[in-house]
Amino acid sequence: MASLLIDPQTLEGVFGWLEQNGGQPVQLWGWEDNRRAALLAYTDGPGDDFGWSNWVTKAYEDPSEILPLFGRLELVVEADVAASLTAAFPGLLIAG
Repeated sequence: MASLLIDPQTLEGVFGWLEQNGGQPVQLWGWEDNRRAALLAYTDGPGDDFGWSNWVTKAYEDPSEILPLFGRLELVVEADVAASLTAAFPGLLIAG
C-alpha cells in the first residue's frame, strides 16, 4: 500500500476519479497534529463503491463538510493506483 497526502480543498476531483476507477482497496484519513486522526472514507475492493464512513454520514448531512476540519488528508491505496493518481493529478498528491 502507498500513502498520498492531499489538501482537503483538492479532494473533489480525486474522489470522483476514485469512484470512476474503483475496484481497489482505498482509505481516506483525516490528519491532525501530524498523524492520522479519523477514517473518513474507504472501499474494500471490487463491488464496494468508494464512499464515506458510517460515522461521517451520520454526523453530517453533507459529508464533505468535515473536510475543513483537517489540514491534510491521506489516501492509502495500492501502489499502481497511487501511480495512476499522481499521473492524473500532477502536483496535487505528495507521497507520504
